[in-house]
Amino acid sequence: MAGADNRPHTKNGRSFLKMKELVAATGVAKSTILLYVNTGLLSQPIRTQPNMAYYHPLCVERVGFIKQVQKRHRLPLKAIKGLIREMDRGRDVGALVELQADLFSHHGSQVGKSAFCRSTGLSELQVDALCRARLLVPMADGRFDAEDQAIGRLLKRGFDLGLSMEALAFYPAMADAIVDKEIELRSRHTAALTYEQDAALTLELTRMARSLRAYVIDRVMQQRLIAFKGLKDRHHQTGEEP
Repeated sequence: MAGADNRPHTKNGRSFLKMKELVAATGVAKSTILLYVNTGLLSQPIRTQPNMAYYHPLCVERVGFIKQVQKRHRLPLKAIKGLIREMDRGRDVGALVELQADLFSHHGSQVGKSAFCRSTGLSELQVDALCRARLLVPMADGRFDAEDQAIGRLLKRGFDLGLSMEALAFYPAMADAIVDKEIELRSRHTAALTYEQDAALTLELTRMARSLRAYVIDRVMQQRLIAFKGLKDRHHQTGEEP
């Protein structure tokens, strides 16, 4: 329903807020609030006139939650959106916050494409092509964190040495195959669990998978290198028996 000033109210009588009131209540800039609305982190306002919008009072608590997880865990907005979706379903997201933090909190601050190109020496055309090829996989479109920048510099060095994107295409293809198997494994072991148990076990399985991937691949590479009889070993090149 609406009050005398045409302001909407919730069923329990709480007043909706104008933008300036929401800004004052949260300490967050108008541009940030509009970003949250446009990305689905906050509900759309009720418009009583073309130039008059009112925001649900729960937006104050929602913005507080977003600020808290961003400050403590540096989660990207996409990850926070997933948390909010589960909260709206009435679920305790404590274990899921821990899982998301383990997955995303190490990414830190991000830079735009121009700064990324200056940092890595890659051209914008190369960056676009690498993203399409999924050899660069930024967490947010057009934004690159420290890990992206480190890989970008390595890729630039590889190109300078004569490598091509096509030669590296097996990496994302094999990553898809590995992650598909990991998700299948997780599904088998969590199917009968409660939401909270599922989130807790998924966290443990995710930690194990990240370590196991690096360990097995590095050890296989180390064993292959140890087995070489020389950098241009004739038997490895021709397949002949030693």
